[in-house]
Amino acid sequence: MVHPQSATEPALAACAAGLQGKFSEMEKGIWEKAYAKRDFKPETLEAIAKDVGVDIAKYKADKDGPCKKQIGQDQSDLRNVGTSGTPAFYINGRFLSGARPVDQFKKLVDEELKKANDRIAKGEASVADYYDKFVVKKGLKKLAPPKK
Repeated sequence: MVHPQSATEPALAACAAGLQGKFSEMEKGIWEKAYAKRDFKPETLEAIAKDVGVDIAKYKADKDGPCKKQIGQDQSDLRNVGTSGTPAFYINGRFLSGARPVDQFKKLVDEELKKANDRIAKGEASVADYYDKFVVKKGLKKLAPPKK
């Protein structure tokens, strides 16, 4: 979550409802009842949680406990990889930030396809295992800021 001033409360609410198996219902309620009015106050989200049938005592405890910890970690992870807004895209680990023209996506995708096709042609990988071998296994093992 990259917009903490407006997204933290809904994220906490969705997380807490999700721990009770009500994520989808809560997400739908947030979009229908809070997002349209830009009303993300805790009281509004708690009312939605009641509507979708969560146990409110557990909801409050989860929001302040495991969900707060998880959302904080997510925010930190995003900052560590240079993501500070939306939209943000990662194509085979390469970062593209913001609303961009299609040509920029095409250029990046074409570069990645060329790398894949070259390695496949050399016998270094197959179509089936290229992504695992060259993106997952050779990619970063921990979060780091993008290169400038």
